[in-house]
Amino acid sequence: MAHSPDPRYAALLDGLLGGRIDRRSAMKRASALGLGAAALSGLPVVMGMAERVAAQEGGGELIVGASQEAVNFNPLLYANTGPETLPEVLMFDSLMKITPEGEYVANLATEVPTRENGGVSEDGLTWTFKLRDDVKWHDGEPFTARDVQFTWETVMNPDVAVRSRTGHDKVASVETPDSSTVVMTLTEPFAPFQALWTSGVTGIIPAHILEDVDVNTAPFNTQSPIGTGPFRFVEHVGGDHLTVERNPDYHGGAPGLQQVIVKLVPEIPVLFTQFRTGEVDVVDYQGLQPDRVEEALGLEDRVVVSKGSNFVEFIYFNNTLPQFQDKRVKQAIYHATDRQTVVDTIYYGLQNPTLTYLPPTHWAYNPDVKQYPYDLDAARTLLDEAGFVPGADGVRERDGVRLAFRMSTSAGNQARESAQLVLQQAYNEIGVEMSIDNRPASTLWTEDVPAGNYDTLMVAWDNAIQSDPDPTSRLHSTMIPFEGGGGANYVAFKNEEADRLMEEGVRETDQEARAEIYRQLQAILAEELPWAPLFNNVDNFGHKATVQGYRSNPYLATNFDNAAELSITE
Repeated sequence: MAHSPDPRYAALLDGLLGGRIDRRSAMKRASALGLGAAALSGLPVVMGMAERVAAQEGGGELIVGASQEAVNFNPLLYANTGPETLPEVLMFDSLMKITPEGEYVANLATEVPTRENGGVSEDGLTWTFKLRDDVKWHDGEPFTARDVQFTWETVMNPDVAVRSRTGHDKVASVETPDSSTVVMTLTEPFAPFQALWTSGVTGIIPAHILEDVDVNTAPFNTQSPIGTGPFRFVEHVGGDHLTVERNPDYHGGAPGLQQVIVKLVPEIPVLFTQFRTGEVDVVDYQGLQPDRVEEALGLEDRVVVSKGSNFVEFIYFNNTLPQFQDKRVKQAIYHATDRQTVVDTIYYGLQNPTLTYLPPTHWAYNPDVKQYPYDLDAARTLLDEAGFVPGADGVRERDGVRLAFRMSTSAGNQARESAQLVLQQAYNEIGVEMSIDNRPASTLWTEDVPAGNYDTLMVAWDNAIQSDPDPTSRLHSTMIPFEGGGGANYVAFKNEEADRLMEEGVRETDQEARAEIYRQLQAILAEELPWAPLFNNVDNFGHKATVQGYRSNPYLATNFDNAAELSITE
């Protein structure tokens, strides 16, 4: 009976015969993707264009291990931060970038707009971006001001399920007096406007491809992304890998790497094993397992890169559920959450404690908010006061509502799964029933969570605009995706005073005045508990010593924002 060839082999053969990859790279990729010896020996000897380019210019193939899969490549749509940030910065550009030192630098723009260079008006309401005239989309079409204007129009289109409209909704108009100039007029000052147009926040999409199609369902999103970035799309084999290749016409200069393969390894322990054995070259946004960091430091020809991050690990509450309508219930659960034991025993003490949604080193952090130390008696007292009493099975209930819920996270995340077991035991001791309902990341974060299909989550996130304390897209009452179609207020938090503070915070341009606003907001959140902060992530990444140019950037979920500068030495 005839059978279909392995699609991974077919993709390799197509790339080889089409001249997009060389035989050595094909052999290496086949081995990394788990194809057997027969497949390796069956690859023909062909010298294609990519091999000639590599021979002339150097290069190489970099394999990045990832435990979660990118399922959407449009930088404006719902994204699983990290898994989809990586391909975004590989294939797409922004007007500006933010360096690891927090400095804004030009990218698609020729310079960063300031009051000094005339790019920002004195009242802060008019921003003028001058664009490079040497940028092309991957299909050869020129990049123009219309693309920037169309990107903003798409973000503001109520029929498009974008990941965030924060800041963009402060723009009254985007004008294009010529093909190399974009003039944005704001309705009011917006303090983080500069950061809004950086990599990982607002990637620019092509008007000539998406202008007359439904952006939500366009093949562009999953099958044929076209960007201006340093690498261009080659293939995506679902459940296996994504391949991008060098863009020789990149406006920043041809990248040092020939290809990047993002290889899916769902089980994090297996991902570390493949890093140790050399089957993957880099472990990026997912980070190394905390219990393997010491081992990684001792590996020959491996480098460990550490960074503090803007990410905070939370327990998310679905605040639409009846069991979470009384804040005392959430406060009790927080009292029963043994964060220190989780950090010490599961994360080997490598994470930073935090009381809020901000890292404790952030300029707007409030260390004086209400605290919830691990205290089971305090938890029981709160539940008693709320009228939740133990039922026949020991689970507390009130008016027919049982204190029972599911907790979900990405299946295969060993650290979180271990943490869930610690919490489950403590919750049981106060009469709260928590069941574990972990799901594949590709469906949990892109389908279930935006639809509100969860009870509680164990999740990490940073703000929509990295480094800025504004959490509007995560917390404002107008940003609940399953009510309004946009935003990332997955916890469905609604609080008029919190809304007012968030609206005031982005209008205020004085940093100390802003800090006071966000300190007040954090105090409200600590009382109402739409979520329960666990700790601030400190990440450790690993790469082979032969990978040159890899460094951490605390303002992004990936460290590949300088992908064009990476290279491999033999």
